[in-house]
Amino acid sequence: MVNPSPLSYIVLFRCRNGYVRTRGSVFRIDEGIYAYVGSCGNHCGARIMRHLAGDVRTKYWHVDYLHDLCDELAVMVLPYGESCIARALLSEYEGIPGFGSSDKREDRTHLFRIRSTSENPMRILPLLRKLIKRKLAGKDL
Repeated sequence: MVNPSPLSYIVLFRCRNGYVRTRGSVFRIDEGIYAYVGSCGNHCGARIMRHLAGDVRTKYWHVDYLHDLCDELAVMVLPYGESCIARALLSEYEGIPGFGSSDKREDRTHLFRIRSTSENPMRILPLLRKLIKRKLAGKDL
């Protein structure tokens, strides 16, 4: 079934210092909590469960490679397109250029360093939701 409006998600990860090596790129990751933005597509639950599984044997997307360096913490589904969410987060947070956005050429990134690792991740999701709603309502992206 096709969703009538775009649904996207944010997965929070706690990452260690290091490098994420994908098939074609290498990305420097500093210790901290990161938010990855993805599109739900037609199978939102299955896609999210794949990202939360942690042990991804076949790596298709950049986010699959994060599991080598990062632990998944939480997820939030939002009724907005992934590009809108990515632009809202980029207006406030440092992004990892080119990560997860190769299919969205207009987006600079879909991975953002949100906080240091000492921050409680359950406090971060409501803050991100509020920021995104404010940015999209004000159209100041």
